[in-house]
Amino acid sequence: MPVYTDSTINSIKTRLSISEVVQMYIPIVTRSGRNWAKCPFHGNGNERTPSFAINDREGFYHCFGCGESGDMFTFIEKMEHVSFNEAVEILAKKAGVTLETKAGKVERKDKDEVEALYELNQRIAGTFAYLLYNSEEGEKALEYLQKRKVSEEMIKLFELGYAPSDTSWLYKFLQKKGYTDELLKKSGLFSPGSFPYPMFADRLMFPVRSWQGRYIAFSGRDLSGRENAPKYKNTSDTPVYSKRHNLFGLYQALETLKKGKTPALIVEGNFDVVSMHQAGITGAVASLGTAFTEEQVKLLSRYTNRIDLMFDSDEAGQKSTDKAIALIHKAGLECFVHKLTRGKDASEILEKEGTEALFDDFKTSESAFQYLVSKGSKTYNIQSARGKSDFVRYLSPFLQSTVSSVETDSYVQSLSSLLSVSEESIRADMTSADDKRQQMAGEDERGIIQGSPRRRFNPAAVSIDLFAMLYLANHRELFREYRSRISFADLKDREAQIIYMALENAMRNEITSNELFLTMITDEDARNDTATSFALDEYSQKNGRSALDEAADRITLRGMEERRGVLLNQLRSFSDSLDQEQLEDALMRKKELDEKISVLRNELFRSTLKEE
Repeated sequence: MPVYTDSTINSIKTRLSISEVVQMYIPIVTRSGRNWAKCPFHGNGNERTPSFAINDREGFYHCFGCGESGDMFTFIEKMEHVSFNEAVEILAKKAGVTLETKAGKVERKDKDEVEALYELNQRIAGTFAYLLYNSEEGEKALEYLQKRKVSEEMIKLFELGYAPSDTSWLYKFLQKKGYTDELLKKSGLFSPGSFPYPMFADRLMFPVRSWQGRYIAFSGRDLSGRENAPKYKNTSDTPVYSKRHNLFGLYQALETLKKGKTPALIVEGNFDVVSMHQAGITGAVASLGTAFTEEQVKLLSRYTNRIDLMFDSDEAGQKSTDKAIALIHKAGLECFVHKLTRGKDASEILEKEGTEALFDDFKTSESAFQYLVSKGSKTYNIQSARGKSDFVRYLSPFLQSTVSSVETDSYVQSLSSLLSVSEESIRADMTSADDKRQQMAGEDERGIIQGSPRRRFNPAAVSIDLFAMLYLANHRELFREYRSRISFADLKDREAQIIYMALENAMRNEITSNELFLTMITDEDARNDTATSFALDEYSQKNGRSALDEAADRITLRGMEERRGVLLNQLRSFSDSLDQEQLEDALMRKKELDEKISVLRNELFRSTLKEE
């Protein structure tokens, strides 16, 4: 995850006022010299009197109705349901600011390459769509779509196209357009080991777009009928596409999901997505050539608190359902399962019986818990003592990953009634199953994998930045208090910066569970280190506030010393051009910094003496 520089943030704030940003979404009125709007976060913008105050001078907004407040980045995060980084990227594009990361300025070549790949994908998507309607071979693809009852509206909405069977066509076409072999090899449009052989030939094409609408990849359905041809081919990971982090149909589903009234629906394939949208279920999306992933759950959680599943009814589909339920439940989201009875999948029902039949068949659903109970009761003989025990063990991972204690109690009560056993017995078996899983995973008594190359997090072995963030990750209720003492800009450790951003997002979204908090940390090392810290007394114990205070003071001292160094450099460089008043002001600021640094050093020194 990139960490953008302060200069990037400041450049955006310099070029855009918060009123301009707000006005992108809602009308603004001026009253008594200040800008006001009807709050978009409560009352659906139907207030009689605007309560949403916008302060351009300070760069923040505050609603006197619901209490929401923040800056332009917070506003974009909430309105677009995106992360802080993505809010920065949206506003940087609006302001015409070049993004720079903490790790170093983005190389012009890299940026040009990424933009070129986006442009290439968009161009070729348009070409495929043109060939569907305007080539002799494309007629075959159109007839196939008509046979599967795909409407003209859906063909246009998903920009379906056709890739010709001529395996030399694509390279020649793009070469004439001036694209280099170096770029084309990275595009995902050609077979990795057989360039310039195309990845897609004689295939119905499904362009894949990011949530922002960028053309990032393709999926192609074979129309050749060759026995050895894979039914579907999907773009491999490229500089602009990762299959773990994207979903087919998300861009088309976004308008529905942003309204917050409809759950996201995960289906198995491209045609299922198209079929569900055609039937009016417009929150449908699908993975591309991969199982449903944790990253995709996190992506959808920006827009909805509920994710429904509708995989094929065969054995593979049931296994996919079980795995997806575990990921969704772990993220603290609600989950329901739909079972189709009129056909194997949505596209089959659409083809045979039409949209109304598909919509009617889709209506029936059951909660993830009901689904697992129903499946487990068919797998295990819950009339026998051994069957009851196996049944509880089967459900234990789901029960133990439940974020809410009230919800867990409700599930245990239901099982107690179903099995005619005590709640205490069920809880005992849940604990036993958990212990067995940990033992099989080779974990020691603290839940840390034995023999793991990851270091143990002794506070003395990590930077003060990382120690402070790991301690706050374990005591997130303290973050609101300490963020006034430790700012993002004060941190030098990259991993600490990543955890800080997760803490910021968790505070804003009122995340309380460790499991859901971990899903907000996208960097694997930072996530693993944070998870490890949950099992270590040095971070989890509540009497570590003194160590946290010392870390905060040292980070503050370091920041003040850096600011003093900058001020001294300015005085040396510009003292000749400063007038008397400016010089006195600069010297006064230096004196104030010197005094604060001296006080803080003395406090830290006295603290060290007490410990000795």
